[in-house]
Amino acid sequence: MSKDSLPGQLTIADYLAEKSNTILSCGECICRNCLYWWSNRCSYGSCYDDHRAKIEPYDKMHPGKPPRTAWSNWNKPGEQAHWCRGGMLHPVNYCEYFEKYKGSTIENCVQAPIQIFQDEFVSCSLKDSIGCEACIAQAEGKEGRNGFDCEWMTDTGCERMTTAKNLIIQAIQEGEDIEMCREQCCKGCTRTCSFRCGQV
Repeated sequence: MSKDSLPGQLTIADYLAEKSNTILSCGECICRNCLYWWSNRCSYGSCYDDHRAKIEPYDKMHPGKPPRTAWSNWNKPGEQAHWCRGGMLHPVNYCEYFEKYKGSTIENCVQAPIQIFQDEFVSCSLKDSIGCEACIAQAEGKEGRNGFDCEWMTDTGCERMTTAKNLIIQAIQEGEDIEMCREQCCKGCTRTCSFRCGQV
């Protein structure tokens, strides 16, 4: 505190010094307040830093600085491009897809609880694995295996479809202008798509 400051008053220098010593965490990232992060629909996956490492690599933004070594695999390819590593966090405060998360409600459904978000998106473990039709059919005793006439579909979902969706997520992260697939099975789908399960 300078001699001109009032008792208990912080100077700008004191404020900046205190702010620089603040320990940042993932909770301070804009992601933790975003609807798409909470509903697992983020275009950049579970962490924006993976995207930032590609478009704005930390090591390229800080040329001449020695490698950071505060984590075990610091010397592996691509690690120095990340901003948030080894307890050193740089939470992002802007994202073009950001939409303020306003909460969700949990309701009981046919065989499992569902989570309903503010934009009416429904998150359900059975919907993601076997689909709504199969869930209802099983509950009514009309379907013993699944609601899809497909040899690859099981009661826990389809591994081929999961692989296809992972490829779609990878393509989105690499900049392709495509929408995430919401189907549970490729069979019967009429959308134009290069990620059919039979092709992976």
